[in-house]
Amino acid sequence: MRVRIKHWYNAVLSTLLSMLGYGCSSSTNELVEMYGVPVMEYGTPYAEYKMMGQVTDEKGSPINNIKTSVKNVVVSSLGTVYGYGLDSTKTDVSGKYTISFKGFPSNPETKLIVEDIDGESNGGEFQSDTLDVDFEKAVKVKDGDENWNVGTYEVYQDIKMKKK
Repeated sequence: MRVRIKHWYNAVLSTLLSMLGYGCSSSTNELVEMYGVPVMEYGTPYAEYKMMGQVTDEKGSPINNIKTSVKNVVVSSLGTVYGYGLDSTKTDVSGKYTISFKGFPSNPETKLIVEDIDGESNGGEFQSDTLDVDFEKAVKVKDGDENWNVGTYEVYQDIKMKKK
């Protein structure tokens, strides 16, 4: 009798554990669909970036109060596009902006997005624009700690906006 109960118990337990294991296994795409884009975790190489530049109109005049954002864009194998912001700021009176963020070294899908959020108040309405961040022009200003931090870089990118 005890052998039969143990056999039944082992069969039920094996079935439940196999179902649990199957339910926990999932492809990366499904995880992205369910939980969003992965973020840096402990043990992931990263760099510190300071992105700066000036936003001007087509004539070269600085534009105040333009929202500048840095975002990473990831496209899943299912074709879904995910964008997640790293940081954003507004330009000052001289059209200058500075954004600091940490990220994966030289992520080719990092975008700089500029948007006119106040309409006519800054000298006219300007078209939004999305630019690729050119990490080839990044200047290393500080070495990393020879562990996961690969250093600190400055990236300069000026932007000319067109009027609507």
